Amino acid sequence: MPSGPIPMGRRCWKRTTRIEPGSKSPKSPDETGCKIQQNMRGFTMNQHDNSNATGVSRRNVLAGAAALGSGMLATRFAAAQGKPVSGGVIRVGFASTPDSLDPQKTVAAAGNQVSYLIFDNLTRLDENNVAHPMLATSWTPEKGGLEWVFELRPGVKFHHGTEFTSADVVATIERAYAPEVTFRAKGAFGPVEKAVAEGPHKVRLILKQPFAEIPVVVAGRWARIIAADAIDTLETAPSGTGPFKFKNSQAGSSVTVEKNPNYWIPGQPYLDGVELVGIKESIAQQAAIRGGNVDILTQIPIETFLSLRNASNIKVFSKVTGQYQVMMTQSNMAPFDNPLVREAFRYIVDRNLLVASALLGQGTVGNDVPLPPGNPMLPELPQHKQDLAKAKELLTKAGINTLDIELWTSSERQPTPKMALAFKEAAAKVGVNVTIRDVPYTEYVSNVSRKKPFYTTQWSAYPTFYERLYLMYRSGANWKYGVVEDAPGLDAILDKMISELDEAKRKELIQEALVKIHKSGERIIPYMMNYVGAASAKVQAYTPPNYDVIDFREVWLS
Repeated sequence: MPSGPIPMGRRCWKRTTRIEPGSKSPKSPDETGCKIQQNMRGFTMNQHDNSNATGVSRRNVLAGAAALGSGMLATRFAAAQGKPVSGGVIRVGFASTPDSLDPQKTVAAAGNQVSYLIFDNLTRLDENNVAHPMLATSWTPEKGGLEWVFELRPGVKFHHGTEFTSADVVATIERAYAPEVTFRAKGAFGPVEKAVAEGPHKVRLILKQPFAEIPVVVAGRWARIIAADAIDTLETAPSGTGPFKFKNSQAGSSVTVEKNPNYWIPGQPYLDGVELVGIKESIAQQAAIRGGNVDILTQIPIETFLSLRNASNIKVFSKVTGQYQVMMTQSNMAPFDNPLVREAFRYIVDRNLLVASALLGQGTVGNDVPLPPGNPMLPELPQHKQDLAKAKELLTKAGINTLDIELWTSSERQPTPKMALAFKEAAAKVGVNVTIRDVPYTEYVSNVSRKKPFYTTQWSAYPTFYERLYLMYRSGANWKYGVVEDAPGLDAILDKMISELDEAKRKELIQEALVKIHKSGERIIPYMMNYVGAASAKVQAYTPPNYDVIDFREVWLS
């Protein structure tokens, strides 16, 4: 596979290692060809394959692919084995259970999976991050991208019987952008000033600034469309327009959904239902799929993946993604309010060791920016490596000779405890005494994230630079945990980045921002993780997800 940036206009290939049932080694990687067009107006490079870059024509971006209908949504699983068969319930094992059934509040991967089963978005992304119609049938920018008009699909109903209209889109966005709101959906629709209904099936998004990535952003995991008249029951009986209806949940154990017989895509879904079950331990996960108690294991520990490679009637997957884990040095809290301390901690980490020992080779070395190596938007950056003398020098400049600090982590987010332990051992050599606090994920969410100065966390892949950079590094943005600006001038660059419609200029701004983030950002990113998962051989039309969640509309059981 070629390495490094792929020139525009060239072909690219996405490769996924797939190990067939009963084989002892991977087959030749599957290859999916894709033509690269000019990366127009906010459609970003695909971050899920280090050698894969893609775009879409100006006409598709600006016209919103209005001619595409529901029939075009069936392209992802064109390689499914045989004719789909209806019926059956799939059981999916997650390492954790949903933290919330509210699609705008959930943070956990399992919670996002539930929301994607029950709810729809305005648009839907294909494998190359190109937006296609979903609840919106077309979209058009006006006033140079300062406003976007969406035509909505008529005849769609929520599970509780009310018709989907523009009022629901407006209510969804207003809830996400309410001043008092602090949950994850804030900012998920882009720099929206307000949403205005223009008839029952037309809505206008008025933005604070020109923004080209709107069609991709509205396909995001926190941009699910909720019913205006069913907001109060989202936590107990969520009702969406999606392919499955909420059936029941057992707190800390499982969530079950059943087929929506009135789904707006004719004939879908094929399954009668999906049950998500929480299975934390690797041994229990292996036993569950070997014994047929679950059909899919997603985001599994690497140990589980390695143990299942040679199991009969089980397929395992290892796929390059933009997912990564982080040591958060929160820049609004001491000692990390001093950028020299944040920089020093970068040189304590032994990244190669972590890829080998924590990821067991299923990943690649990270460089403190949220893009995998080889992404064509990356500037030339020196690779951060372990340099304890450099770390000590920077700490001394910051006025620190010795430092006692707590590093918070959770064993429910493997392999972050291994990252924490490796850091602790290296840090002791430069006078940084680390106490590791390993807590349940529920406690982590309530008492650690955004509230402690030093902790591990995990981040998924995102299709836009608005999500990857602006929301994570712009001071005051929803995912900027440290609140304050990490480097002088970074906010201004990010503001220009999301407003710039010229692709060449926008790339320059992205690279300028990444240079500052690489040195001073609050996120230490020691490695990028592969997606690893497993599925029973009877599961058809299933492919590893790009963005954590599996699309079950076309999955079926043989």
